Amino acid sequence: MAKLEEFFADGIGEITLAGGMVRMDLVSLTGKQGDEKDAPRLEATRRVIMPPDGFLRSFGAMENLVKQLVDAGIVKQRDGAAGGVASAGSPSGDDGPAKSPNF
Repeated sequence: MAKLEEFFADGIGEITLAGGMVRMDLVSLTGKQGDEKDAPRLEATRRVIMPPDGFLRSFGAMENLVKQLVDAGIVKQRDGAAGGVASAGSPSGDDGPAKSPNF
């Protein structure tokens, strides 16, 4: 059996449909970029390309995993958000975007 290649991503950046295929850019946090705040930023590092039916199967698998994370108490369900979850470190009821623990 061939060895499965593993790589790390901080998240998914842009998701597009082009040429009949779903394209998802995986992003990673980069070091300081020399801007006025010397703030790290997310940068696309890899792209996953799959047919729409594969994307829908993947989406279903992610929904199942989110339910397991909520049931295990690892993430909390957001109040008033249909299916939305707060990140593990977010206070419950925070309507703002999830914040990285790196900032």
